[in-house]
Amino acid sequence: MKKKNKLIFIPMIFISILFFYNIAKSHEVSLPNFGFICIDEVNKQKFEFIFSRNANDSSDIVFRRIDGKFKFIGNVLAQKSGAYSLWEDKILFKTTEFAWNLDKVTSILTPIFLSVGLDIEDKSKIPEKITCNSRSIYY
Repeated sequence: MKKKNKLIFIPMIFISILFFYNIAKSHEVSLPNFGFICIDEVNKQKFEFIFSRNANDSSDIVFRRIDGKFKFIGNVLAQKSGAYSLWEDKILFKTTEFAWNLDKVTSILTPIFLSVGLDIEDKSKIPEKITCNSRSIYY
């Protein structure tokens, strides 16, 4: 009887490990994906964004390329198909609530400050309105 319990217990441990590994990877992007590449000519900055669905497929989440790898930066706050998309960026500033607004008709990306926290962060790294190109992004 004990041998039967061991035979059942070992596969259950293996399945549990695989299950929790998949949950831990739920905020990673698979390739290729559709996104936007925005280049700020003045500050020589490049912003790359990818949109994906969250794990339970209820809302869109946003990733930005940081140090060569796409990292989760926040959720889509509002969008209208073919018109605009507004999403938060929790990585760019730590004490300031910041968002991006993309006009899908003109492909212009606009930075938006939602609220200023301690006002200790350098806001000069934020570009003015910049033009974006939509494309499939490979990484």
